[in-house]
Amino acid sequence: MKFFLKIIVCILLINTQAIAAEKYSPNSGDDKLDTALQLIHKNINRKNKSKLSQFVDNIAQDFQVPVSKVEALFNHYKFNAPDVLMSVSIADVSGEPLQNVAGVYFKNKSKGWKYALKQLNISKGSKTYLQIKKDVNNIK
Repeated sequence: MKFFLKIIVCILLINTQAIAAEKYSPNSGDDKLDTALQLIHKNINRKNKSKLSQFVDNIAQDFQVPVSKVEALFNHYKFNAPDVLMSVSIADVSGEPLQNVAGVYFKNKSKGWKYALKQLNISKGSKTYLQIKKDVNNIK
């Protein structure tokens, strides 16, 4: 009986870790922005290839960025859809090179977008910040 209990506990721990790994926490410092990014993460992921392909095309077209650069964010940095959108939007609005934006977030991903925005001198409430929020909400 104890053996079966140990197996059940192990299965529950493994399932809990798998669920935790799927959770996306952008940590932007803005609840509404986080919710919008989480919704994008939920709706657009690597499992749904057609939605992902459409997302890449839309980002490339909307921000006038080559598809190859958008795909590089997924492939090189292993970003998910909301992180790609944030990177491209920040680069577009701030004038910072896309690779620099992606690099800042990639190196500090555990600290979230709030930290990356601070490193890029983008303050909450600024015109740049408000445009980034608008970009995110337009993609949903």
